[in-house]
Amino acid sequence: MLQLIKTPAVSISSQIKMARTFFLLVNVLLCVHHICLSKTCRAEEEEKPSRYLFVFGDSTVDSGPKKDHETGMRAGHSPYGIECQWYGKFRFTNGWTVPDMIALKLNLTVPVSSVEVKLFPRYNGVNYASASAGILPETGTALGTNYCMEKQVGFFKETLEKFLRPKFPSPEELSKRLSDSIFVINIGSSDYIFNYLQPSDYNSSRQYSGDAFAELLITKLGNHLEDLYNLGARKMLIFEIGPLGCLPYIINKFNPRERCFEDANKLASIFNEKLETKLKELSGKLNGSTFATAKTFHLIKDIVENPFDYGLQETRWPCCATQENGTGLCKEPKIHYMSPETIAKLRPTDPSYYEKQFRRDYFCTRSPPPPKVTRPRTSIGKPEGDVCEDREAFVFWDELHLTAAVNRIIMDKCFHPASGGICSPYDIYQLANQR
Repeated sequence: MLQLIKTPAVSISSQIKMARTFFLLVNVLLCVHHICLSKTCRAEEEEKPSRYLFVFGDSTVDSGPKKDHETGMRAGHSPYGIECQWYGKFRFTNGWTVPDMIALKLNLTVPVSSVEVKLFPRYNGVNYASASAGILPETGTALGTNYCMEKQVGFFKETLEKFLRPKFPSPEELSKRLSDSIFVINIGSSDYIFNYLQPSDYNSSRQYSGDAFAELLITKLGNHLEDLYNLGARKMLIFEIGPLGCLPYIINKFNPRERCFEDANKLASIFNEKLETKLKELSGKLNGSTFATAKTFHLIKDIVENPFDYGLQETRWPCCATQENGTGLCKEPKIHYMSPETIAKLRPTDPSYYEKQFRRDYFCTRSPPPPKVTRPRTSIGKPEGDVCEDREAFVFWDELHLTAAVNRIIMDKCFHPASGGICSPYDIYQLANQR
């Protein structure tokens, strides 16, 4: 539970000294994270990455605040990023997202958000994903402003012109860098959750059958993928839509008699079938392109139905207590005040404690407690409290997003086909090494 601690009064000079020390430490860590994550750091010559990782999508892969992004779908507060509070609080999970994990697995730095590109010139990738965004421009707009897929492609073009072309003046060198880069696209879920399944705000379900709506989405997505290809993208990893009907948000909205709302799952399956057909079509049409599909639908459905097979337990309720405003996001925990005497009793005696804690929070290496679902529950079984301590046991972080534990499972199965791989026809290593 987040606690705001009331500290004893200190002198102005002490406060200034503490502030200077803090900001020095922050600057050093920012340098380490964004500049020196490679094996060696060059002091005199800027190292040019051999490849980048570019991310497009919705809140599932969103990594940070966006300019002029006034939407009700907003993280940025505890308990989001609780495993890495310094760096991960804008992610809609408790730790890293799947693209973050892919980047680290490929020895790349975690992609910066699109507003951070100017701040960190030695990045290995950029994340353009936008919470509540969809393939259709109108998707999610009832919640506020977002950046649909078309806008995200436009932002990539802006990055290309303003930052990448100056860095790689030779057209051949730039083309080589882009063709070696991986483009991760995870979008489409919001077009159902915050459009088709919201008839009070959108007309799409009255205008289109499930099949016709999926065809509309896939046609537009295919056009955007062609746009990325024309800008230099060659290796693309496209994620299926997951089993929407198993999300706590959808279950709470439609109250199905069965474990999941299968009508929503059927809509997702139609989309996924058409996606596979479209990617085969584009692969034959776009010379030199390589497409891989992350087939997450059946994996996540199996995790929900057989959690113990994956070391998980809770599949119905989210780990965090959620807001009452209909977004399905985590509540910000209540603030509690402590007296100076209580603080003194709780203060750790190990001098290295704060340094270790800061490193865990910043580098996202915190180890959660062993899985045990022991929280008090309401009469219908919903866990009480602000956030669960047993985060490794939960499938869902809030009502719409997976925990980092499930993200790790997805990432592992996209890298290791021998353990029931879900990325087809190439795993991520194979995709990265395509020539």
